[in-house]
Amino acid sequence: GRVLFAVGADRWGGFADKFWGRRMCPIRTEMNDCVAFGGRLLGDGHPKYINSGDTPLYRKSKVLYGMNRAKDAMAKEKRAVLVEGYLDVIACHSAGVKSAVASLGTALAEDHARLLKRWCEQVVILYDSDAAGQKAADRAVEILRNEGMRTRIALMPEGEDPDTLLRTAGPTAVQHAVETGLRPT
Repeated sequence: GRVLFAVGADRWGGFADKFWGRRMCPIRTEMNDCVAFGGRLLGDGHPKYINSGDTPLYRKSKVLYGMNRAKDAMAKEKRAVLVEGYLDVIACHSAGVKSAVASLGTALAEDHARLLKRWCEQVVILYDSDAAGQKAADRAVEILRNEGMRTRIALMPEGEDPDTLLRTAGPTAVQHAVETGLRPT
C-alpha cells in the first residue's frame, strides 16, 4: 500500500506533522479509494478542519466525504443529506441517516453537484444553524438548482449540528431534523 505523509514547515524552519492534535479521517472516492486525509481539531482553535492538499489523485472540489458509504442509500432513497463536516457525516450514519455526505472544507462546488446528481434527485441540506451555515446553505441551493436538482434546507435546533445533536438528543433527533421541519427553497 501507499503511505501518504502530511508535513509542513514549522515556525523554526523545520518540519512538523500537519495534522498534529487532530482526529484523522481518511478521505475516499466514491469507488472507496483512499486519496487524502482530513483532520478535525481536538478542542478549540482554527482552522477547525484541514485536508490534504490537492494532488493529481485528489481535488477537494470533486470529492464528497462519505460518498463511498452513502451512494447506495442515495440511489435507493433518491435523496442525499448534505452536512458540513466529517463528524456530522459520521453522526448521521450512526443515527441511521445513511445518505449523508459533506463537502471538504469548501463551499459546495459545481463538480459536487454533478456528482450528487448521478446518484439522487433531491438534496436535503443539514448545515449548522448559525448565520454562516445558513449563508452556505443558500449558496448550495443555488448551485444544486443550477444542476436541476430539488433541494430542501433542514432546520437544525439553535446552536446544534448533527454531531452535537446525536450526542445530546440521540439518533431520533437527527432523523427528525432530516425528515421534518424542512423549509422549501
